[in-house]
Amino acid sequence: MEIQEEMATTAPVLEITPQLTRARRSQLRIIFDRFMRNRVAVAGAIVLIIMTLAVIFAPLLTHNSPTAIDLAHVYAPPSLAHPFGTDDLGHDEFARALYGGRVSLAVGVSSMLVAIFIGVTLGAVAGYYGGWIDNLLMRITDVFLAVPLYLIVFVLSASFSDGSIKSVVFLIAIFGWMYAARLVRGEFLAIKEREFVLAARTIGAKDFRLMFRHILPNAAGPIIVNATLLIGSNIILEAVLSFFGFGIQPPNASWGSMLNNAQDVMTNDPLLVYIPGLLIFITVLCFNLVGDGLRDALDPYMTER
Repeated sequence: MEIQEEMATTAPVLEITPQLTRARRSQLRIIFDRFMRNRVAVAGAIVLIIMTLAVIFAPLLTHNSPTAIDLAHVYAPPSLAHPFGTDDLGHDEFARALYGGRVSLAVGVSSMLVAIFIGVTLGAVAGYYGGWIDNLLMRITDVFLAVPLYLIVFVLSASFSDGSIKSVVFLIAIFGWMYAARLVRGEFLAIKEREFVLAARTIGAKDFRLMFRHILPNAAGPIIVNATLLIGSNIILEAVLSFFGFGIQPPNASWGSMLNNAQDVMTNDPLLVYIPGLLIFITVLCFNLVGDGLRDALDPYMTER
């Protein structure tokens, strides 16, 4: 009788125990699963992966050189030898699109990394220490935000840039860190007063460890989203610079410089304009879609626990 009563008492527990004791998914797996349910973001990520692989393995996709001049095949229509045709100097547009994409993506990603590093460092220092340090750094940030972006970039590019990839990356990064700095500052102001940070400080954790070991990982979500969106913005900025002749200079090619070269023949051979324009549009759109997907997946109020 006692055994039956004990089994009756534990029966409800036995029924729910498999649900309570099942292996919990890691936070990274939860984020990944939620991102994968966003089909639009997944489609954007797939397109970006394909484009990245294409520009990386460009020598395997075409044997034509993007800088080879062939005056015997000027403005040639699309063919097996030249899938996208040729330009006014006989350059193979397919090869230039692949190698130009390599430059555009490299500029976008590299300038993002530099800008995020600057923004995270300044934002973390401002948000953690506060006081006059916060006021000083934020006023500097406001000054950079108040400067007309394209005007100052054009002036500095014409004055100091030599048209190399390194100089364009540096120029774009110098004026791309402000939003990341303000975002990180806000996250640090909100997180630094939480219990786990106070507990770490109580047991003797130093400022550097508190900032970059305890607080920064908890602010990684918004930073990742901002970094993803910043790549698209930087690609557009590089394309604008190159289109007006202030960005990447020959013999290097980018999608923006391809647009610049094709603007005089837009009516006669519009394909030379459509190809780099569509590549820029698709790439930036996909980065924005991925950024939106990451924003939803990393949102602690939306992520499934």
